[in-house]
Amino acid sequence: MSITVSNLPQNYRTVYNPVEIVVKESDATTRGYEGFQYIIDIYETTGVVLLSRLKTPVRSDGFGRVNMNGVMESYVQNVLSEINQTNQEAMFDNSEGANYYDDASWRQFKIRFGWEHYNGGTLTQSLNQTVAFPSPLEEANFYDFIVFNSALPNYRGNVLNFYDWQVTDKFKDYVVGSGASRSDWLTNQPNQLLANKTGNVKVEITDEGYLSFLYDHANYPIDRVIIDEYDSAGAVLSTSELRKPTGVTEHHVSVACSPQTLNNVAAAEFLSGSQPVISTTATSYSVALYNSTTIKTKKMFFNIESECRYETRRLEFLNSLGGFDGFDFTKVSKRSEEIERKFFKQNPENLSSVGVINYSISDRQKVQYYTTSKPKMKLTSDWVDADTFNWLLELIESPEIYLHENNQRIPIKNIEGNWEEKRSKVDKLFNLEISLEFGVDNYRQRY
Repeated sequence: MSITVSNLPQNYRTVYNPVEIVVKESDATTRGYEGFQYIIDIYETTGVVLLSRLKTPVRSDGFGRVNMNGVMESYVQNVLSEINQTNQEAMFDNSEGANYYDDASWRQFKIRFGWEHYNGGTLTQSLNQTVAFPSPLEEANFYDFIVFNSALPNYRGNVLNFYDWQVTDKFKDYVVGSGASRSDWLTNQPNQLLANKTGNVKVEITDEGYLSFLYDHANYPIDRVIIDEYDSAGAVLSTSELRKPTGVTEHHVSVACSPQTLNNVAAAEFLSGSQPVISTTATSYSVALYNSTTIKTKKMFFNIESECRYETRRLEFLNSLGGFDGFDFTKVSKRSEEIERKFFKQNPENLSSVGVINYSISDRQKVQYYTTSKPKMKLTSDWVDADTFNWLLELIESPEIYLHENNQRIPIKNIEGNWEEKRSKVDKLFNLEISLEFGVDNYRQRY
């Protein structure tokens, strides 16, 4: 008797997509026993604590198919990197406590295999079996892999989708240093790979934000992030090298990428260069990860612009790859309130002490006992090209959005906007208009 595993999720699995295992017991007699079903045990990374036991009955073809993402996603959450900090201790996500270095945005699990049946009316279990894996893996009694907080679309044109992720070792394109070429960041935002190109994402000097990446510190180390700032001709104005803290051993990590966040880094974190990392004379800059002098990621370019006429509204949102992106709405914005009131009707108390009714126009019959308002805001973007407009679909459908205001994050409950794919050969420039409903309600006094 032995179990063969014919389908395994690859490492760095996107946890909000199917995370499936297919197994088959080789002995047909065993599979035919009353109540036979396969057992998939999900342990934390050390294999000591059993988190969940999943059971599935045998199919007519002998296989058992189990989707584990429902269990695994409950152990993963989205982690925001800090903003409005001064003298930051390190470049990489300074979240405190349990969330330090994004350790909640990914998890490693250990999977064990077995079966059970009721042959003869008695429960028989065979757990922790040594199983055969697809080549090139050797036989073992467990399988380790990492999941992270990504939810890839099944299909969305040229955007990375879940089916793309099934290609052998596709995750290596995103794990820093593990692929043959420079790794991608966990974002779909436009990147023209050159300074001052109009397709680069625009930021303002006061913006805060981060880029996320997948990291295998043991096999593919990095030791620094290098930021180059450029003038309008594309010449390098300055280069800053900031160290990676030695304690970063997480697999899903964030690094500062927006001007104000970079300019908040403490002097002790510099390997070379000094503050300000991004000066007021720069028109563009790039961010990339290195191991000594070897570049490990693609350079991510940003253009620096400023809006003088209107107040800029910056939104930060969870993208499909599990990172947080930012975008500035720089044209007119308008606030509004949706007000809800509730009333009860009362008989006026207008009978005097001598038994005379004193009718008065001031008598109140309808009393407002409940008042709440929902703050809303309408935003308009600057003119953007087709690539930027198409990327912003991720903002419109994102389940987690924040407005940056007064150095704080204001949660957004709902976002509404009309989106239609644009083609660069047909469509040129356009605005995006959206309406926000904030994730808070306001209340008034009772009468």
